[in-house]
Amino acid sequence: MNDVSPYVVEWARLLSTGDFFLAHETLEEHWVDAPESDRDFLQALIHLAVGFLHHTRGNAKGATLQFTKASKRIEGYPDAYLGVDVAKAREFLNSLPGRLEAGEDLKPPELLLPVG
Repeated sequence: MNDVSPYVVEWARLLSTGDFFLAHETLEEHWVDAPESDRDFLQALIHLAVGFLHHTRGNAKGATLQFTKASKRIEGYPDAYLGVDVAKAREFLNSLPGRLEAGEDLKPPELLLPVG
């Protein structure tokens, strides 16, 4: 399924503006009613937002835990799914262990694929 959900569009917008809590809340409301095949993927995006929330609050352990959950849940999905650049998300998540240990300031990657 590659249709772009308005919830995912809003999640990406909020993620890019640094409103990680609201990004999480936007998908939290949606994933419960989503098709079973999309739920793990949407939960991965929720974990990604919560990971950034922990990171901005200086909670490296919480950020690592959430980013790891995101990475595990996103496995098995194609490189593009629900309008998200999953390949780029995987690349970002795989780059995190060393970056988190180094205390690097992380910025969310642009994960929404162009429409059309």
